[in-house]
Amino acid sequence: MSTMLPVVNRQPELVGQLLHEQQQLSAVEQFSDWHSDHESADTVTAPAQEKYYRSLLPATAPGPNEQFAFEVDLNACSGCKACVVACHTLNGLEEDESWRRVGTLLIGDPDYADAAAIQHVTTACHHCEDPGCLNGCPVKAYDKDPVTGIVRHLDDQCIGCKYCTMMCPYEVPQYSDRLGIVRKCDMCHQRLSVGEAPACVQSCPNEAIRITVVPTDNGPSASHETLVPSSPSSNLTGPTTRYVAESPLDPARTRPQDENVDEVAESHWPLAVMLVATQISVGILIAESLSTLVLTAVGISVPDAVPIAAALSAFAIGNIGLGIAPLHLGQPLRMWRVFLGLKTSWLSREAVVLGKFMGLLAGAIALLLLPVVWDWIPTSIQQWIPTEWIPAWAGRALLAASIPVGLAGLYCSAMIYIATKRRPWRGARTLPRFFGTSLTCGPIIAAVVFAFAGFGITAALLCLAGAAAGWWKWTRERRLYRTPAGSDDPYDRRSRRLVHQHLGETLRMRNFSAVVATLLAGLAVVLCPWLPMAGAVCAALSAAVWIAGENLERLLYFQSVVYDRMPGTL
Repeated sequence: MSTMLPVVNRQPELVGQLLHEQQQLSAVEQFSDWHSDHESADTVTAPAQEKYYRSLLPATAPGPNEQFAFEVDLNACSGCKACVVACHTLNGLEEDESWRRVGTLLIGDPDYADAAAIQHVTTACHHCEDPGCLNGCPVKAYDKDPVTGIVRHLDDQCIGCKYCTMMCPYEVPQYSDRLGIVRKCDMCHQRLSVGEAPACVQSCPNEAIRITVVPTDNGPSASHETLVPSSPSSNLTGPTTRYVAESPLDPARTRPQDENVDEVAESHWPLAVMLVATQISVGILIAESLSTLVLTAVGISVPDAVPIAAALSAFAIGNIGLGIAPLHLGQPLRMWRVFLGLKTSWLSREAVVLGKFMGLLAGAIALLLLPVVWDWIPTSIQQWIPTEWIPAWAGRALLAASIPVGLAGLYCSAMIYIATKRRPWRGARTLPRFFGTSLTCGPIIAAVVFAFAGFGITAALLCLAGAAAGWWKWTRERRLYRTPAGSDDPYDRRSRRLVHQHLGETLRMRNFSAVVATLLAGLAVVLCPWLPMAGAVCAALSAAVWIAGENLERLLYFQSVVYDRMPGTL
């Protein structure tokens, strides 16, 4: 018969004492013990790796009219890309996302490329004195620290409009498809705030990157110097990065390795549709108003159905464009904040002014339709409508008032791209293209309205005016894409090469649509005085083809843009 032995508690006596002590200590006493233990062990509170990069950080914080900046020793940069890897890893970037890049400059005679010396250039955000990204952002998703001068992106504010990628001449902000926002280098400001070096600074094996304090002038440089040869002019945003070398790089003998490489830019097709639609909307109102004014001046009465039909057409087309535009946003539910950048951003101004335009147009339509639908309005609602206070001309006056507001909105649209300072988007190119769309499609759509109303000759003249404007606009484009190389500036040559190498099909479709639309408009001119209904059909077909062609032209406008860039951007 076996005997059960009692279980002996063999827990080590020391562990039991520690557990008992742990139960008796308060949180304050635990922290006090931890602090005493670490002090007695001579623990250093500074970052563990500080001794390796202390000389690469400034000794003091920036003072008045100063800020932090990157300084790159070109003689020390070997192009190893350790800085790129460290930045990517520490910041948890997407697979194809990079906040720091390394490019290559070739130094020597261009005719002897094999004998050229190589100069590597590491580049990231330049934390400009007058940041284009900050000025262009419509929702104030950028902040420039008043003490350090670091330009930070506020992820929770961003709507993913990507306008900052256009406004930054150095293409610093990077769009994340997964997050629907842009992100950028913030000089690892959280590490700097505790005395830790940014990832790129700490990882460089040659100590080619350091953080320094530079003076600021409260604005971009007045000179047209560049950070390195081939990079954008520093007078655009006042970049603060300093590139130093034993011997300055000679721009005449230095060129980027990718100087002959240009990529097809993003199409921004929702923006293309929105721009064309809003421009057509304003053009319809202008054409109808001028035609009605002329007819009235010569004693011909225009029925109320004409301005109503024109206004409804303009309202429908404009709303289609504005409805498609949010597809361009990564965070469309945040778009209500677009007015926040009204003081600095042309994108904010466009959104607000075009919103006012559509509001005025909606009000005009309501007043114009009021007499038509009055009998269908319930009596209980009629008593709340002060008809005695609404003059008969109020609808027409509101419709006329919407035109200058619409024109202001189109100007804001053009300035969005002119403000980027990209040479192919300069005002002399952008303004004729944008307003030319209004002068082309607006009269032809208005011609359809007048033709259905029985004004054949007026419809014919409107078709003729629209076709003439469209032909003029198209021939300007053809000269741009067909001018022999060497007869204009290098940006036009690069853009032309890009179009013919990669966008030839789009260009051919654009040219074909212009020819077909012009022929249909010519047929409408002939038919409208004699067969107004048949002429209206031809005018409608011409308008549809012109609209398709204008959208193709706008895609070419976006995709063929070229500009100066830092070496190695592509």
